[in-house]
Amino acid sequence: MLNGFDDLTNPAFNGSYADPMRLWAHSFSPRNLKQLFRWTEYLYFNSAQIFAGVKKFAEYPITEIEYMSDSDKLTSLYRRLLEDILGIKRNLIKCSIDLQVYGNSFTSIHYPFRRFLRCSACNFEEAITAVPDFRYNPSAAMFRHVCSNCGHDGESTVVDKLQMEPEKINIIRWDPKLIQINNNDVTAEKEYYLSIPANLKSKVMSGDRHLIQTLPMGILETIAQDELFKFRDGELFHMKADAPAGIESGWGLPPLTACIHLFYHASVLRKANESIALERIVPMRVMHPQAVSGSADPILSLSMSKFMAEVEDNIKKWRRDPNHIMMSPVAIGVAQVGGEGRALMVNAEIQQAEDNIISAMGFPKEFIYGGLSFTGSSVTLRMLENQLESSVFQLNQLLSWITNKVGKFLGWEKCKVHLGDFRLIDDVQQKQMVLQLFQMGMISKTTLAEAHGIDLNEERDKIKGEALLDTRYQKELELDMADLQKDLGQQARQIAQQQQGGMGLNYDQQAVIAQAEQIAMQMLQMDYGSRKSQLSSLQAEDYVMYSVVIQRMEQMQLDQKNQAMAQAGGMAPPPGGMM
Repeated sequence: MLNGFDDLTNPAFNGSYADPMRLWAHSFSPRNLKQLFRWTEYLYFNSAQIFAGVKKFAEYPITEIEYMSDSDKLTSLYRRLLEDILGIKRNLIKCSIDLQVYGNSFTSIHYPFRRFLRCSACNFEEAITAVPDFRYNPSAAMFRHVCSNCGHDGESTVVDKLQMEPEKINIIRWDPKLIQINNNDVTAEKEYYLSIPANLKSKVMSGDRHLIQTLPMGILETIAQDELFKFRDGELFHMKADAPAGIESGWGLPPLTACIHLFYHASVLRKANESIALERIVPMRVMHPQAVSGSADPILSLSMSKFMAEVEDNIKKWRRDPNHIMMSPVAIGVAQVGGEGRALMVNAEIQQAEDNIISAMGFPKEFIYGGLSFTGSSVTLRMLENQLESSVFQLNQLLSWITNKVGKFLGWEKCKVHLGDFRLIDDVQQKQMVLQLFQMGMISKTTLAEAHGIDLNEERDKIKGEALLDTRYQKELELDMADLQKDLGQQARQIAQQQQGGMGLNYDQQAVIAQAEQIAMQMLQMDYGSRKSQLSSLQAEDYVMYSVVIQRMEQMQLDQKNQAMAQAGGMAPPPGGMM
């Protein structure tokens, strides 16, 4: 029992207002821990402030996962397993939400297996999925099937074989309302029991073949015996929020406990607002004949039934045609009933009640509504981080527990993992201080990179890849330039051989000029060093071609210069300043 709750609802109190320590909301207080879980669960789903606060409070401490291993291959395996397959960050957030809502979080791991049925006559084993006509007795957790090897129809022995398939490993979060703890207050040793959910039990008892094939035999036997399922030692990880010594031993106290009465008060105020809105927001208008003077009351001379019919008819016509004009022999008055709802609303009281809820949760107001930054609330953020220290410690323990369990199941070597430290993205002063310490040689590159939210190993891989690409590009460029120079040399040698073959001075001048112009255009595209080397080779092999190439290069450069000057001159204003 929760100390204090029963006393506050004791009938010995004389009336709701006799004791200043007793509120009407105390009549709805939970009587035990499991009822308290239902209340905090209800608050999480029905209070916008609590929902937003718990979500942010649970997500805030989940940072990037850091791996510490001497083997890059092993680190890569664990990173893929935890982040890509298990979605470990998402599961840590879910467990953190359980911790904030219930004050307790229970986690276990399901390892994949395949179920086989062994014949009691010939010991032949076959997968249960290959035996469509097996029979299951849920009251005795017993299987029977017809053996495909010997044809024997009798009781089967269940053989579950673990499968080394990381993709089928599942992280299970258990409902704290279904958990029972047998705690030794002296030694702190605990035994954990699970009450099988009623819907799961009914499906198994009704013969759901999918559940019968995939549920562990321990759960099937527990359902058959109608008992509690006991977890083996070390197979259930329990996180709990700090609680006073008077709370049930072994359990954590939900942080939302102090919000229950505040939420009830805010609900009363919101219900009042709802009643006011339904009754008094929309005004009702009453039309009546209005007396011009005390002695000329139209009621004395008018037929009121006919007057009312005429007014209703004109209102219908006005709704069909907004430009319709009503004619009346007397003045018509309009009275308004209701419509003062805005003045009666208790919005300020609701806002105060919601602020009290946020204070009871221990959250900064800006943390829920936004606007929390380092420059404006650095002290608040530091306090928030200190407040989360206990949760982060337990989340790191859970992360290590999952990693070690799954790694051992898969036969991998151990790898230490933990959540990275909190980083304030807009903490400019801290970043500058870290940079100065790095320049003084007092901290490492890794610390500098972490302060700026940079993964040093990832950046090193990028630098390495870019260096390799640059080197590869430079090598390909040198090879292409060498091939181009080789082609130009071959062309020059071919021309020289043609000239030495007896053509003498009767060679085709136009062909030589065309060839020289082509060589000149190619050389102008080279850098200065390559061009100079190529011209020297051409001069030694064919001085005539060399001379023509030089002349064509100079002419091309002069043409380009004149063209550029002409374009620049065309943009200048004409003499006299007139456009």
